[in-house]
Amino acid sequence: MMFHRPGCLRAVLLCVAIICTVIFAGAGSSYAQQQQPPAQQQPPAQQQQQPPTQPQPPAQPPPARRPSPFENVPQTPAQPAPETPKPQQPPVQNVPPPPKNETPQQVVPGQPPENIIEGFEFRGARRVRQDTLQALIFTKKGDRYDEDSLHRDFMALWNSGRFDDIRIEREPGKTGWIIRFVLVERPVVRTIKYEGNKSVTVSEILDRYKERKVGLVVESQYDPNKVQRAKNALLELLAERGHQYAKVDPEIRRVPPSSLEITFKVNEGPKVKVGHIQVVGNAHFNNRAVVGAMKNLHPIGIPHSILFENLFDRTYDSTKLDEDKSRVQVFYQEHGYFTAHVTDTSVTMRKVGGEGIHIWLIHPNKPGTRADLTVTLEEGRKYHLNNITFTGVKFFRTPEALMTPLFQMQKGDVFSTAKLRKGLESLRKLYGDFGFINFVAEPDPEPVSGTDQIDLSLAVDEGKQFFVRRIDFSGNTTTRDKVIRREILIDEGQIFNNRLWELSILRLNQLGYFDPLKAEDAGDIKTDNKTSTVDITLKVKERGKNSIQLNGGVSGIAGSFIGFSYSTNNFLGLGETLSLSSQLGTRIRQVQFGFTEPYLFDKPIQTGFTLYTQRFNYDQAREASILTGQNLIPLFNAAGGPNGQNLLNYVSNGYGGTVFVSYPLKRSFARVGLTYGYDISNITTKTTSASDYFNFIDFQGVGGPNSLDGIRTSKIIPSYTYNSVNHPITPTGGKSLFVSIAYAGVGGNVNTVEPTIDAKYFRAGFKKGHVIGMHLLGRFLTGYGGKVAPPFSRYYTGGENDIRGFDIWGISPIAFLPTSATVPVLNNDGSQRVQKQIVNGQVQFNPVMMTIPTYQLTFPGGDTNVVTNFEYRIPIFGPVVLAAFVDAGVDKLTLPGQLKLNPGRIDQLNAQFPQADFSGRAYIAPGTQKLRSSTGLELQVLMPVVNAPFRLYWAYNPNVFRGYLQPPIVADRSYFPNNASYLNAIVSVGQPTPFFERHSTFRFSIGRTF
Repeated sequence: MMFHRPGCLRAVLLCVAIICTVIFAGAGSSYAQQQQPPAQQQPPAQQQQQPPTQPQPPAQPPPARRPSPFENVPQTPAQPAPETPKPQQPPVQNVPPPPKNETPQQVVPGQPPENIIEGFEFRGARRVRQDTLQALIFTKKGDRYDEDSLHRDFMALWNSGRFDDIRIEREPGKTGWIIRFVLVERPVVRTIKYEGNKSVTVSEILDRYKERKVGLVVESQYDPNKVQRAKNALLELLAERGHQYAKVDPEIRRVPPSSLEITFKVNEGPKVKVGHIQVVGNAHFNNRAVVGAMKNLHPIGIPHSILFENLFDRTYDSTKLDEDKSRVQVFYQEHGYFTAHVTDTSVTMRKVGGEGIHIWLIHPNKPGTRADLTVTLEEGRKYHLNNITFTGVKFFRTPEALMTPLFQMQKGDVFSTAKLRKGLESLRKLYGDFGFINFVAEPDPEPVSGTDQIDLSLAVDEGKQFFVRRIDFSGNTTTRDKVIRREILIDEGQIFNNRLWELSILRLNQLGYFDPLKAEDAGDIKTDNKTSTVDITLKVKERGKNSIQLNGGVSGIAGSFIGFSYSTNNFLGLGETLSLSSQLGTRIRQVQFGFTEPYLFDKPIQTGFTLYTQRFNYDQAREASILTGQNLIPLFNAAGGPNGQNLLNYVSNGYGGTVFVSYPLKRSFARVGLTYGYDISNITTKTTSASDYFNFIDFQGVGGPNSLDGIRTSKIIPSYTYNSVNHPITPTGGKSLFVSIAYAGVGGNVNTVEPTIDAKYFRAGFKKGHVIGMHLLGRFLTGYGGKVAPPFSRYYTGGENDIRGFDIWGISPIAFLPTSATVPVLNNDGSQRVQKQIVNGQVQFNPVMMTIPTYQLTFPGGDTNVVTNFEYRIPIFGPVVLAAFVDAGVDKLTLPGQLKLNPGRIDQLNAQFPQADFSGRAYIAPGTQKLRSSTGLELQVLMPVVNAPFRLYWAYNPNVFRGYLQPPIVADRSYFPNNASYLNAIVSVGQPTPFFERHSTFRFSIGRTF
């Protein structure tokens, strides 16, 4: 038997019924005659294999009947039939079985002993296992042979979608029928290719397939319906890119033995862009306002800039036109035109470009196609709010009083659907604050016929008021429950408050312990209407709590360094912060340890401490080389005199610590804090110039040494902090403000006042997922009580933490300090003048030296520092973010009097060099206090182990200082015995220093600017 298609089963069953009727009608036929297959249905090969002595069939053949499709199976060659004692008689139902002692009944050829199923065979299935096929069918081995059951098995295999053709065959076995399923598997898609796609990539095509659930993938079974869906999705994607007339032809090539190769041949055709958009029927709004509401098709530009709103034409997408028609209607309804609607739209295609003037970027004049749109609309009347009706409000006694504060509308005001939507959301939140979780409001605005009035009816279903029965947590494998519970502002037994729930989620996000949570998804809230209670299960996913950083470098100019830092913001799952950092190198050696306890004695009192020690080796030649990006060490060594005594080389050592405590203001994001710090610093000079420098800087207001004896700073810092930023590492919204005043003078020998303000603001960008971030930092430092600030307490900017395009601490005012220098005396011919000296009885000829007044270059730092940062962050995929940034800042000396020199030293210099007439102030190099700025792109990759983004950025610096720093010349020709000595001194101590800041920087770092 065989089935070729499910559609043929009805005909097969009809044939079976007719055959059964004929069989039962032929009662006179013998049992052997009924089972003998007709001679004409034997395969030719079988007939040829019969031996010539084969007995002939009976003289009287059975009556002719229609062959059964189940009997069309190959038969083995017929063998000579054994002789029987007497011919078989027709079977009679009431004939008793033969006696046991008689000869066993002979089996009729082509008929099994019993009408049961002996086994199953599946042929043609290469990719599907036999046991899988056996599990798909219902009939089992040993069941009675039944055509209806086999038909059901046939349909089960066909509906599996794995086969293109199925046949069922049977043949007799030893004990029953052997059923064979001959299967033709559907071919498998081995490869999928795309040819001619220029405006879309293969990855974009596959993403669209996922969105549309096409299901056409490699190694899947071929389905023409999936191919058609893939074609439609590809045409849709091309239309969105402006190729409205694109054509896609799928070609299918068979790959032996049973695979297919599908090639989509794409003819994109011309790219269509939106041309002119003409609005008809707009009496109250101009074309610019109406076209601005068409977000999908209006030109790209700078919003509300008038001159730069239409910079680039958008690609035309016919599927987006209906959306823009709805947006135009919404725009009018938001301005009171409730019945406004678009009546008609028309599109006219035209060819452009290819002829005339070509101006690159400004007017490329490329050939293409433009779609001119005509939008016809009917504005209608401008409606005003008339009567307001609330139905179903039971919780509030005077619901009409909510209209003005929530909906920002009252009777007589212009009816705005935008205000209505915001009001409904505000009303939902208001009810949510009182536990009405299932609150629903249905607005029904109805214009009053013949007037410009509209009646508003609000049907409210308050639902039940729910109380919190239980709060559980899941996913916190490390963090203790109490750490999470203390951030939840809702307690068990209280009314469920939706606003407090959102604030609780924000507080948890600020911890940084978990992946960002959303108020609508973070909790599994199960309500019980019988008891009016809710059970809340907060689901969190912990992120890496540890941050490990290892950095290092080797430079021929800056020397070598290696740095290591470790910090955890959730130590032992208790929310405590522990940090340890160290840096060892040629320039800096620093170690710092800190600990923070956020909840002291299980109360919201945050406290902690920091201990540190540092050593800074300052070498003027090396620092100047780092700042300029050139190796100036040989130049400085040549100009530094004997053993470099004219260079500013010293070692700064310091150590100290801080202790802080803060307390939050009740139910807010504000905190007040108090910090106390104590620091001891001292200077060890390596050169005479350095000794003069620190002796001259009069931060104490008295003559004599100061930094060399040690600077002891004891300061108190009261502060105020407000922070609603929703995440410490990946913020998407919120703002923060930090204000403090550092007051030094309670002990120690430093008297300073330092006010600081630091503000941050984050909000959503122009598209979903984009983030806009802004940062402002302002600081000012001044001394009091006759003292000035220590030199190293001043401000230095530059680097990845503030203005990214400049070197670290590379921005500072540059000053020249009065000093003296020793230069050689030359003969008139330029040779070294020597003098005869007797030392220990030996005659020596030593160079003749002289001391002259001069100025020493130094980087004193500023007392006023202002830095602004702007970032627009665009997520690319996963943890990768691209950020466009703009940084700008100023570092200057607002109070030059704070950089005054030691009066005793000035008097000493003026007495030695009366003509120099040194003043008590430093000379600031012109142009070194100007504004600096950077702009560029930054690629950020958030690494879970480090818990900070790896970033690679390129910055362009439009505002830089590039020039030579010329010290003032105070030693004129009268100081020198001849012109050769004068010129040599000018070259030695009056040489201009090149200072060229780079216009661009490419750098890798770890962390964020803000």
